[in-house]
Amino acid sequence: MTRRSAHGRIGLVVVVAAALAASCARADPVKAVPEADLVVFSSHPDELAKTIIDEFRERTGLRVRLVLDGTGALLSRLSAGERADVLWGGGAESLVANLGLFQPYLSPERDAVPAALKDEDGYWTGLTVLPMVIMVNARLVPPEAVPAGWSDLLAPELAGGVAFANPVSSASSYTILRTMMVAARARAGGDQDSDWRFVEGFIDAIGGSTLSESAMVYRVVAAGEYLVGLTYENAGAESMRLGSDVRIVYPADGTSTVPDGVAILRDAAHDEAARRFIDFVLGHDVASVVSTRFKRRSARVDVPAPDGLPPLESVRLLDYDFDAAVTEREATMARFTTMLQEAGQRR
Repeated sequence: MTRRSAHGRIGLVVVVAAALAASCARADPVKAVPEADLVVFSSHPDELAKTIIDEFRERTGLRVRLVLDGTGALLSRLSAGERADVLWGGGAESLVANLGLFQPYLSPERDAVPAALKDEDGYWTGLTVLPMVIMVNARLVPPEAVPAGWSDLLAPELAGGVAFANPVSSASSYTILRTMMVAARARAGGDQDSDWRFVEGFIDAIGGSTLSESAMVYRVVAAGEYLVGLTYENAGAESMRLGSDVRIVYPADGTSTVPDGVAILRDAAHDEAARRFIDFVLGHDVASVVSTRFKRRSARVDVPAPDGLPPLESVRLLDYDFDAAVTEREATMARFTTMLQEAGQRR
């Protein structure tokens, strides 16, 4: 892997109040900010994040401040100067694109993670692997109408019934958008315009609008507000575990598996606590809980796939270009946003 490889960049965030310690002694007690030993910014689902943070607090006795938000929003806050110790979550493309925010750390737990799922210099390390899937409400969509692949999302009977989060704010939605475009071009034998022709039809499928965050996608599909939704594998698996009448479709025209990761912030105030947290979340114990309870495929080679999910070898994977996803992100988002706005004006 080269130093510039896209498989080697991406991350998570923690905010520290160390700088406030001295000032709090002089400040008005009413305005004093509670000190934390570690502040973690995370884009993981609430239950998963809080469960693991609670266990870390119990084992270490450290005071941890957990800030939950979308990956895009967290990265924007960091880029704007908000300080933190750890960024926990976010797809590889997002981490690679913001590598300057992080500092390297070679955790001993990295040995169990394949080279393709971590930065060679330690700027980020993959936690889980996220195949992108189509989630279907089985109550509302009869078996014969279930989309087999991305191309089937353009079927007239699904128009306006496809849930999709805004790829500007959702890292997983950006990955899904790029994945669908790669699949469209592959179906067309490499035709350079086929990807954007697909996107034009896809905008009709989502009714000319997006949802504000990725967590809404699986919720609205499970609730029957939408027929299908585009999300990551474990979101659908977790919905099924909780009793929702949904099913997961691995697109026959191919999908991508992008790791999410964890990283220490460049200006982290609590380096030692941040390293302890990295070792903890990369460890076998957390990986096992994430796999068995939350149905996420661990990046560790010594943790099996969650029960009920097919082996990754049985899923058709596309030749997904991480470097292109990173370098073309701004242009892709600009064009998609313009097309979305134009569709809204026509309605």
